[in-house]
Parts: sequence; structure tokens; C-alpha cells
Amino acid sequence: MTSDPLSPAAVLEGMANALPTHEKDDTTSDLSSSLDCVALFVHACMVNLGFRLLGFNEDSKIEAECQRIAPRLPAQWNRSLSSHSFVYAHQQSSMRFIIHIDRMGAKIDIRGLATGDERIARFDITARDYISSASLPLRITMTPDGTEDRSDLTHKLKNIFISEERIKDLSSLLKITLIQRLLPALQKEGYTESPAAVPIRQPHPPPQQPTFPSYPPPPAQPNNPYPAPDPLAGPPPRHPIPTADFPPPGFDDEYEVNQPPRGPFPAGPGAGFGNLGHSDLYPPGLGPRDPIRGTFIGPGGLHQPGGPLGGGGAGGMGGGMHPTFDDPLFQGPRGRGDGNGGGDATFGGQLPPGASYAAL
Repeated sequence: MTSDPLSPAAVLEGMANALPTHEKDDTTSDLSSSLDCVALFVHACMVNLGFRLLGFNEDSKIEAECQRIAPRLPAQWNRSLSSHSFVYAHQQSSMRFIIHIDRMGAKIDIRGLATGDERIARFDITARDYISSASLPLRITMTPDGTEDRSDLTHKLKNIFISEERIKDLSSLLKITLIQRLLPALQKEGYTESPAAVPIRQPHPPPQQPTFPSYPPPPAQPNNPYPAPDPLAGPPPRHPIPTADFPPPGFDDEYEVNQPPRGPFPAGPGAGFGNLGHSDLYPPGLGPRDPIRGTFIGPGGLHQPGGPLGGGGAGGMGGGMHPTFDDPLFQGPRGRGDGNGGGDATFGGQLPPGASYAAL
């Protein structure tokens, strides 16, 4: 049975094969930071799945050099201290695949892009959850004669990670969030796509049924099934609130809005001063009792609705802007007076003594 190319053993072997070859008497370290370890891990996974390295920059490709020294990496692969990038190609696709690994504080951000698709796949990890900093820096064992000894390199690389389970988790995360999005349906012996890469379609919630009021609407009139709102219509009638054991509290009417007017004059239309000014509605000379011009149509003037024929309103008084002596202003409370100022001239004590009417 063919082994999984992303298994811990396969990935560690790919990392060991990818480390560059040291020149004789070269004392530099191979992996000096967690960023180098993660970047080498990602490269080993990509190579194990058949990706071919083209270079480290989108604008300058060194494919010939990379193929000549493969599976080793060129020496300049980890020159940057905060960011590494790789450019790959694959025989099952005509696109180019760009991988960036960046360090941002304690996080390492891994993102990839397939040219032509322009959709970035990415994920980030916390380095200390996968990498053991106590095992860094890592250097290939050198023999006394200055040559490399790679026999223990796989074991050293394994010790860099927290555990073998962490290696499986990181390879699975890389496959699901990056590789399967950049090149779906990749064909490789021993490689199977994870079902988690298939987007789960959430079922649509059932449509909500409209809620109807508990009481039926009023029936439409046959001659006006869709009545337009009448801005002059009064408020709808308020149905009495059913009284329970404790009726709702009332409200204080501090301005006496709902109380009848107080004073010596009765309330309601047509009482007291209710008809004051009604004669002003007539044109000049047509009123029942015009004190300036008189009436042009005979005694009594026009008949006033609601009043006696030929009269001038309630009680035959003028009630216009030019008052006469039979005006309610010169009469007592509730209309008592003789028209010449008789009766209670103070209107129940409301007028001070000696007050008089001065016509303008």
C-alpha cells in the first residue's frame, strides 16, 4: 500500500532532503527560527505532492537552477528574517502557485494564490503550538573532514516539533485550507482529499408564515373596497378596556383639559358668548342688524339659520364686531339685563367697580 505523501515520516524526509548542501568549512546554521521550520515544512509538503519549484519571487524565476540541484533548495531560500516565499508549478495545472509564509509577532501567516484565480487561501498558526524553540538552531552534523553527515537529520527535524501529532495536525491544516483550494482534485498516489474541504451547504430555513391578527378585519364596503386614508377623519373609536380585578389607573388632568369651563357663563355652543361674532359673516348691508350701514333688504335682513325669522341671532342680538347696547357685553350673567346696562353690570363680580366700555 502506497504511503500518504503528507504523513509525518514522508514530510520529515522531504524536509531533510530539501535542506541545502553545506560547502566545506561552512559553519552557518540551517534552521535558526520557527519561521524557517514552518516554511521548510510547507515546501516539503508541496514537493511531495508533485509541485515543482520555480523560484522565490514572482518576477524572477530560477527554475533551471532549482531543477539542477533538486531536491535541495538554493542557499538563498531563507535569507529573509521575517518572510519567505515560493513559486511553484504543477503538471496537472497551467497556473502558477505562489506561497507566502510571514511572521507577525507570535503568529505565522501562511497564504497561497493560484495565478488566474486571484482568490487567496490562508491560515495562521501560533508557532509555539507546533515548534519547540529549545531545539533551535538546527545544523547538519559535519564530519571531522568537513563533509556532511545526514544520517541523524530526520531525527533532529522530528525533535523540532512538539510531537508527531502536531505534525499530522499541521499537514492536515495545510491540505484542507491551502492545497485543496489552490488545486482541487489533485491526483497523487496515496493522497486523498479531506471531506472537510467540501463546503457544507446550510439548509435554507423554511419560509415564515405570515402572522394574522386574532381579530378579523372590518368588512370592505361594496362601493369602496380599498378606501384611501382620510386625513380629516377623526381617530378610530377606542373600545373600552375590559376591567379586571384592578382597573387601570387614571391620569391627573392638571390643566383641566377634560373639565368643562368654569365661570359665570354656561358651557356649550349657543350659550353665553357662544354666538359672539356671527353677524360678521354677513356682507355689509346684508346682516340682520348692521349698526353702521343698516340693512338693504328690509327689516330683519337675511334669515339666520337657527334663529327667529327676521331676528339677529340668539335673542335677536347683533353679535358682530360693532356691538350695540343689547350685546351680551352689556348684560348681566346668563343674559340677564335690560339692554341699557341693567342687571348685574359686574358679571358676578368679575368687572371692577367703575369699569366702562369705550367704543373706538
